[in-house]
Amino acid sequence: MKVYILADNIVNKRGLVAEHGLSIFVEHQELKILFDTGQSSVYCHNAGLMGIDLAQTDCIILSHGHYDHCDGLIHLPHMDTFPMVYVHPAAFEKRFNAGSGKSIGISWNIDDYPIIRNRLFYNQKELSPYPGVHLLTEIPISTDLEDTPQSFSKESSGQIVVDNFIDEQALIIETSKGLVVFLGCSHPGIISCLDYIQEMFPDQSIYALFAGMHMEKATSLRVQLIIQYMLNSNISKIVPLHCTGIVAISEMKRALEERCLILTTGDVLEL
Repeated sequence: MKVYILADNIVNKRGLVAEHGLSIFVEHQELKILFDTGQSSVYCHNAGLMGIDLAQTDCIILSHGHYDHCDGLIHLPHMDTFPMVYVHPAAFEKRFNAGSGKSIGISWNIDDYPIIRNRLFYNQKELSPYPGVHLLTEIPISTDLEDTPQSFSKESSGQIVVDNFIDEQALIIETSKGLVVFLGCSHPGIISCLDYIQEMFPDQSIYALFAGMHMEKATSLRVQLIIQYMLNSNISKIVPLHCTGIVAISEMKRALEERCLILTTGDVLEL
């Protein structure tokens, strides 16, 4: 397996571009999977410089319905057959920053892009689109160690309510070394996400984790609780990305040492 970071908040390589967003390209056996598309065409630009032909993409996984993960989808280079896009239907609800009221949902309308609309697969459960490749969504909150996010809202049945992120979708790939897990922002909480994955795959361990963990504004206590959870886990490679935040990433690296890998835009990891 090869994992390419096409877009992330940070870049250290000449010619590549960073943005607040996430996009990861995964090559596994004969499959080529695009996990999230950032907020613009940045991932396409970077893919070209990294030697990746996005026209060879077999499928696209959208982790949840925020602009910084889904808006780039409309910039995917034209191809005769658009790849299947796996997404929870709630991803297309109107989403807001609860404090400012600013829209942070998907900015484009699916009716304006029939080539995409006709390739959407709405997933609301555990799904295995390919052998050894799994999607999990509607992730239950299993612990009070993490704060349920109150800073996000959505429109539901004409009412503005706290966003429960029912649409958060994880990509899990089975390998000979264990499960490789991809998460966009882990909005239900990274601990809840990992607990649910282990519950659904009780006979397999998690070997590697690539995840935005939404700890940019987390309290020091929450960061330390999550780090302790990671220390107690048997996850061999932990890659914090995107919304994890520089402070939390630094603390994780200090505590987890070689188990924590710092990757940014343009980096490639072979597993």
